[in-house]
Amino acid sequence: MFRTAAVTLYVAGLVFAEALRLPRRIERRRSPRLRHTRDAPRDRLDGVVMAAVILGIWVLPLIYVFTPWLRPLDYSLPAWAVWAGAGNFAFGLSIRLSAQRTLGRQWSATVETPEAHKLITTGIYSRIRHPIYASLVLWAATQPSLLQNLVAGWGGSLAVALIWLLRVPNEEKMMLKEFGSEYRDYMARTGRLIPRRRQREPLT
Repeated sequence: MFRTAAVTLYVAGLVFAEALRLPRRIERRRSPRLRHTRDAPRDRLDGVVMAAVILGIWVLPLIYVFTPWLRPLDYSLPAWAVWAGAGNFAFGLSIRLSAQRTLGRQWSATVETPEAHKLITTGIYSRIRHPIYASLVLWAATQPSLLQNLVAGWGGSLAVALIWLLRVPNEEKMMLKEFGSEYRDYMARTGRLIPRRRQREPLT
């Protein structure tokens, strides 16, 4: 029963994450106002990243939930590990909610910029530059405790590794081209995924 509750929480997280994205996806389909930045196109590498995310975070877990095919690769964890994973999972979802609320209509699932793009440095973006990716790191880190299976549980790890190695550098290159010194200053005072320690102002 405890394993079933953990799996149910994971599926609820999928539904929650998709519910956050759905209004923006609908709006983007109805509006031609977005353009793709030429220096960071949706090329084959970005396609590989997206495929890994879909496979590792969606497809394999859902196969595990709704079929018995992966059951021979199950393992068991103690209750405290599952509770810790559930807490981190919920925390990651709260980060995603905060980030997408802050971005508003500028959110995109691909590496691109809208025509009237502005650099967002408020809310959670005042501390870290990639909070949605930070939420995915937490997601992948806790997936093995919620889905206690060698394939479904660890499928998200590859996706997050590819995001870190391929997408984040491309995205920051795009932002530097778009905003120049403004983005360099922003990078100097924020961390990529973990808040940068704030320096104390010298006493006068």
